[in-house]
Amino acid sequence: MILYSLFPACALQAQPLPAIAPDSVPPTESLPIDVQQLDREIQENELDLEQTKQRLAELDGKLVDLSAKERSGLARIASLEEQVDLTRKYLRQLQDQSAARTREIAQVARQIQQTASEVETRKQALGRRLVAIYKYGRLNPLEALLSTRSLPEIYRTMLNLRWIARADQRVAAELSQLNLELALQRTRLVAAHDELERLQRERLTQQVTLNSAVAAESALLKKVRGEKEAGQALQQQLAESAGRLRDLLAGLQRRKEQARPQGSSDFETGRGKLPWPLRGKVIAGFGSQVHPRYKTRTNNLGIDIKAGPGAQVRSVAPGRVAYADQFMGYGNLIIVDHGAGFYTLYANLDEMSAKVGTEVAAGTTVGTASDYLHFEIRKDGKPVNPIDWLKP
Repeated sequence: MILYSLFPACALQAQPLPAIAPDSVPPTESLPIDVQQLDREIQENELDLEQTKQRLAELDGKLVDLSAKERSGLARIASLEEQVDLTRKYLRQLQDQSAARTREIAQVARQIQQTASEVETRKQALGRRLVAIYKYGRLNPLEALLSTRSLPEIYRTMLNLRWIARADQRVAAELSQLNLELALQRTRLVAAHDELERLQRERLTQQVTLNSAVAAESALLKKVRGEKEAGQALQQQLAESAGRLRDLLAGLQRRKEQARPQGSSDFETGRGKLPWPLRGKVIAGFGSQVHPRYKTRTNNLGIDIKAGPGAQVRSVAPGRVAYADQFMGYGNLIIVDHGAGFYTLYANLDEMSAKVGTEVAAGTTVGTASDYLHFEIRKDGKPVNPIDWLKP
C-alpha cells in the first residue's frame, strides 16, 4: 500500500488499469460442461471395461476346467464362443475408451492454450503497472495531494488509489490461480497420453487373445463336424440344451402367472403379418434340419436367418424382455414375453442391447448378429413355425 500512496493523480490518468471481473477466470474445481461429460463417459467406459475383464477372467478358468474334462463337448464350444464374443466386445470398449482419451487430450490441449494466453495477458497487465510504479514511485509522497484543488478532489484521488491497489491485487491473485490451473492441465495431459498408450498396448494383447480363441473354436468345430462319435455326442447335448430352454420358458411363464393373472395379447392377431426380425435368407427351416454351425442333424424349433456383419435384430412385436444372457447351445439369447403365453426368442447374437424388464415395441433393436440369427416363436412353451407368423 505504501507504493500506491506515492502514486500521483497524474499517473492515475496516464496509466489506467481496468478492473477485472472476479468470474473472468474459472475456478480450478469448475470444469467446462463438455469436459465434465467427457469425464463421465471415461468413468462409465472404465466400469464397462472392468466388468468385461472380470467376466473374461472367469471364463478363462472355466475353459481350463472344461479342457481337462472333455475335448469336444457343447459346454466347451459354448464357452469358446462366449470368449470370442466377450473379447470382441472388450476390443470395442478399448476402442471407445481410446477415442474418449484422444478427445480428452485435444480438449485439454485447447484449455492449456487458452490458459497460457490468459496468463500472458495478466503478466503484461502487471508489467505495465510495475513500469508505472517505477516511474512515479520516487516522487514526493505529498504530490498527489498538493496537486489537487479541493477536498472532494483529494477524496476522489484517495478512492482511485485504493481502487487501483485492489485491482492490481486481483490481477496478481488471478495470475497465481491461472498458473496453478495451467500446471494441473499439463499434469492431466501427461496422464491422458500415458493412459492412451496403455490402452493401445492392451488392444494389441487382446487381439492376440481373440485370434487364439477363434483358432481354438474353429479347431473344435472341425473335430465335431469330422468325427462321427463327437458329432453324435454333440447332437445329444444340443437336444438336452433344447430341453433346458423349454424348462426355462415354463419357469418364466409360471412366475408370470403367479405375479398376475394371464392377460390377453394382440400377438395372435398378427399371425402372418409380423415383421421379420432380420433381413436375410433362411438357411435352416423349422423341423428336422442340419444345424448351420455344428453340421449335425437336429430338430430345429425355429428358423435360422443369415445375417450380415453387425446386422440389427429387432423385436417382431411389443412385449417385455424376460431373459437376456448366455444360454448353452444358443449363445447370447434374448426372450421377449408378448403376453397370453407367447414368447419370441432371438439367439446367436453378437451383442444384446435389450435388458431384462425392458418394454420393447415392434421394431425395437434387441441386439446384433453377424453370422446368423436363430429365431423362435413359442406358444405356452411349444414351438410354432415362425414362417406361418411372419410376413411373406
